[in-house]
Amino acid sequence: MADDIYSALGNEVRVKLLLCLSRKSKNVTEMIRTCGLSQSAVSQHLAKLKAAQLVATKKVGKEIMYSIKYKRAVEISRLLTVLQQEVV
Repeated sequence: MADDIYSALGNEVRVKLLLCLSRKSKNVTEMIRTCGLSQSAVSQHLAKLKAAQLVATKKVGKEIMYSIKYKRAVEISRLLTVLQQEVV
């Protein structure tokens, strides 16, 4: 599982998805609109985040809602984003 976490946080798109989920739970359609990614990209990266146990899912009607499982993942994502901006 530790390798999954490092792999998940080592990808810019997955970090972006964690940040997109930081304020409220969203379904895939909302994440596509909010994050500006394709449906296939969102689905693929959410699967990796779920495998790393960084996001949780909840079925609401026909929709699957995704949420942050650990708030610390959002803090780390924000720090990675700031570090990237400082380095570049």
